[in-house]
Amino acid sequence: MKGKIKLKRFLEKSRNKSFLLLCHHNADPDSLGSAIAFARYLRSIGVKKIRIGVAQSVSSYAKRLLTFSPVPVEKNPRVEEDVIVIFDTSSIEQLEPIEIPEGKTVVLIDHHVEKERPIKADIAIIDSSRTSTAEIVWELFKYFRFADEESVKVLLAGVVTDTANFRFANAKTFKAVSEMLELFPIQMGEISQLVAPVTDENTDNAKRMAVLKACQRLEIRKFRRYVIAISKVSAYESYACKVFLQLGADIAIVGSEKNGVRISARAKESLVKKGLHLGKIMEKVGPIIEGSGGGHAGAAGANGKANLDKAIKLILKEIEKFLREVE
Repeated sequence: MKGKIKLKRFLEKSRNKSFLLLCHHNADPDSLGSAIAFARYLRSIGVKKIRIGVAQSVSSYAKRLLTFSPVPVEKNPRVEEDVIVIFDTSSIEQLEPIEIPEGKTVVLIDHHVEKERPIKADIAIIDSSRTSTAEIVWELFKYFRFADEESVKVLLAGVVTDTANFRFANAKTFKAVSEMLELFPIQMGEISQLVAPVTDENTDNAKRMAVLKACQRLEIRKFRRYVIAISKVSAYESYACKVFLQLGADIAIVGSEKNGVRISARAKESLVKKGLHLGKIMEKVGPIIEGSGGGHAGAAGANGKANLDKAIKLILKEIEKFLREVE
């Protein structure tokens, strides 16, 4: 893995520096779990000044991980630290409104394919063959000779969610999981409970209303033998996508124009196996909505400022182009 030697040497010389560990918008278990585990490692080598920052919010699936953090986790923090470590984030737009001042040392740890305009980092550890950033952090920990049970739990949480309960896992994924489970007596059922969404009655009602409104506004496109569901809501776009797939759609696209533009897309595994990659499509969407996009083959998203309808037209065009080629 490129960069791990450089990172280890840098960290060994930086114990007296301050660190801010950053997670992307609506931080998921992969991003937040990786940051929490890394904070625990930094504590183990004597770093005293550490914070974790998330852009805008923490995902409902990641909120239980907060209890494992040895340091404060803050929303939209002001960047004052010497060293910034960014996890699971392929573009600077995914950190908005957090701004990184000039002169900071930036470390990037990510599993997404590098983009044309990547985050400028002094040390970049990127491995797109990995299905989660948590796996990369685990590889670093093996090299650093570090492991503790709490760190392994949050890393497993990241692996489980980013692979959709191992649906998108590969041989490297299972190898990493096996190595972690061999070290500590952890049951995977415990990890499943750890990443169950944290909701209250109001949140549950809001999700139900969002899905019902998404159904009310549903537009169905049939291309050849495939069904594409398109809708708009004010929140819970990814949840609405999941429901549409459960109802029978092959692909679901749900957008929101509340507080900017957000788009979520999901596809059935059968299409992913044929080569559909929604993450690559969302990367093309980023410039159109004045933001960024990306993600996995079967689950992806984009965040920006404007042009939702134009973006959805592009997504449909790219999907139909793919479907023509696989027929």
